[in-house]
Amino acid sequence: MTSPELDATHPAVRERRPSRSSDREISVLVRPDVALYQTKHDTTRRHLTRGLLRVLSLLSGDCVAAAASAAIVRAAAQWASGALGGGQGWWYPSTAEFCGAAILSLLLGGNYQRSDRPHSTLHLLMASALGVVVVYWSSYWASPSVGAVAIAALLAIVTTCTLFLTRGIVAATVAWALPDHRRLVPAIVLSSTGVEPVVDPRSGYRVAGRVALDRGHPEAYAQELARGIRHTRAESVIVFGSIDDRLFARCLEVSLNAGCEVLCTPPGHGVAAVRPSVIWRGPYDLIQVQSPTLKAPQMIAKRCVDVVLACVGLLVTAPLAAIVAIAIRLDSPGPVLFRQERVGLGGRRFQMFKFRTMRPGADAEKAGLAHLNATGDRRLFKIPDDPRISRVGGFLRQWSLDELPQLLNVLMGHMSLVGPRPFFEEDFADYEVHHFRRLGAKPGITGLWQVYGRSSVLDFEEVVRMDTEYIDRWSLWLDLKILLNTVPAVMRRTGAY
Repeated sequence: MTSPELDATHPAVRERRPSRSSDREISVLVRPDVALYQTKHDTTRRHLTRGLLRVLSLLSGDCVAAAASAAIVRAAAQWASGALGGGQGWWYPSTAEFCGAAILSLLLGGNYQRSDRPHSTLHLLMASALGVVVVYWSSYWASPSVGAVAIAALLAIVTTCTLFLTRGIVAATVAWALPDHRRLVPAIVLSSTGVEPVVDPRSGYRVAGRVALDRGHPEAYAQELARGIRHTRAESVIVFGSIDDRLFARCLEVSLNAGCEVLCTPPGHGVAAVRPSVIWRGPYDLIQVQSPTLKAPQMIAKRCVDVVLACVGLLVTAPLAAIVAIAIRLDSPGPVLFRQERVGLGGRRFQMFKFRTMRPGADAEKAGLAHLNATGDRRLFKIPDDPRISRVGGFLRQWSLDELPQLLNVLMGHMSLVGPRPFFEEDFADYEVHHFRRLGAKPGITGLWQVYGRSSVLDFEEVVRMDTEYIDRWSLWLDLKILLNTVPAVMRRTGAY
């Protein structure tokens, strides 16, 4: 049964003719949802079209990735079978078989949802591993062998890499081929007066219109929102900040009646040291607001990597460390190692080790040289051509060799290979509240500040920003990326003194 169309004489609709001085306007509704139902079908169709195109583009790239991975691993298995023998034990899947398993695994893992998380390396690795297990399980038990396990592991790794690559290519191709007004979802932004919302294009949305809210009547804003949705053909409504409950309920009703998705920034959005997330507790969907520090599973994984790499680093650099120690003793009197009290995770004190690069008693001269501090901030004490540095010490600093003994701090658990720069406890007196976020992770031998700034960064706030950005973005992949970038940063010797 279809409902009759409403005309201007219907009691639920009142028409306002546009004045000569105003832009053309469609009917303004006493009940905006009545006329908005006419746009709901069109909005829903556009939602579905966008989603279908997105999924089809990902599917095509994933099929190419799975087929390429199967071909690469099949070639590796055939080579291994001939080179190492035992041809009966080497397993590899057919292309069609693995493509089907990989797509099914990606689908079950939610990797076609419109979100950043399903496209992360970890989620792609989990989907790849599941796809391998699906096609591998029966074959392994038919003829179990170490070679078959190795080929299966290789297939999971290669598939993860190819999926990551093809999805990046698909995203770049879509961004190049489609202009923003076609690629990005048009959205109406609701925000209270004084709030200037910024919508990043990486979110997939573009601002098609804005309704500024204050203490006016909710119905007036509902009507303005209804006009905006119809005029701009918006598909989403984004609420920034907090608004009156009654006004929010009315705007929500209008948005949903028009077929628009409604997105709200959670409490704490834009506030430093806050990371909101949705959690489920019994029958309730709650928003948890927490500080973005490393959690227990992350800290365990990070600690395991630190111990392994620190042991390897100490063994590899032992001959070099011995040469450095001899050079320091021959260059100037005093101990080889310099010990200094710093604070780390949670504000705990520890003794940090470095090769001595200054003359003995240099710490006591710090106050007298404060006027030479290039930053002007005692929390970031940097003196170019510091007169306290010895000849060998200058060379060690240029090549960051003075920090090799900090591998001992890593083994002792005081520091990490990657993290914020170590802290001085006496600086806490000048810290502002957001500066203490740096205590949310162990200090590191290297980090974002050391790789991208070193001593060339003379703004303490910029150092804090880099340190907290590392905590916010932490992953094992980020640690590996920083470690790999540390070598060229040391070789450039930019800002090292």
